[in-house]
Amino acid sequence: MNESLHPVIDSPPNHLLRIDSCYLFISSDEQGEGLCAAPMPNFPGLMPLIAADPARLRQLTALAQELATLTGKTIRLIKLTQREQLAVIEPAR
Repeated sequence: MNESLHPVIDSPPNHLLRIDSCYLFISSDEQGEGLCAAPMPNFPGLMPLIAADPARLRQLTALAQELATLTGKTIRLIKLTQREQLAVIEPAR
């Protein structure tokens, strides 16, 4: 196991049958666009603002508003709907 990765502490069962679309909060300025990220409780570093269900989207919308106010950047909510599976990563045996 890569020692730079933190051990999984909580691994609850998944609750979505299939993720066919996701929502991303992106910032934009004169240089282009970037994926927004913010600190989260009990998580070291920053977590990208990505949601795949309405409940998570509601939570992140308030955070995106705070981020826009703090940074002075415009933040857009986009929905991605094209799914392409690139790989399947199985647990090491």
